[in-house]
Amino acid sequence: MARVDTVAWAVVATLVAGTASAAAVVHSRADDIPTGDDVITVDVDVDRMRFIPDRVEVPRGTKLVVNLTNSGEEEHDLKVGEGHSGRLDPGETSTAYYGEFNVDALGWCTIAGHKTMGMTFKVDVTP
Repeated sequence: MARVDTVAWAVVATLVAGTASAAAVVHSRADDIPTGDDVITVDVDVDRMRFIPDRVEVPRGTKLVVNLTNSGEEEHDLKVGEGHSGRLDPGETSTAYYGEFNVDALGWCTIAGHKTMGMTFKVDVTP
């Protein structure tokens, strides 16, 4: 194998390994999930191109944890605030910490085209 080919394959292997490593860290570990009176945990379902519910109301300063279940037939995820569910295959569930909210925030499915098809999730902060 020519040196150029070897270098090219080494670059590809590095990129693949880096992508796999990044994908592995998007899910929250159990010890990363906060507990306490300032934490709200909500269950959100994904079906087709919708989050159900598609909004949550939280008091200012609240920490948000989402149990996200993909009941649809294709891969989805949720990115809002500091958190990201990671990509979920149909039937999978993820629990993730999305951060402390002091202002309204908009989240969405990060898969290409899904946000424009209406896959958004709103965090409304109340005083």
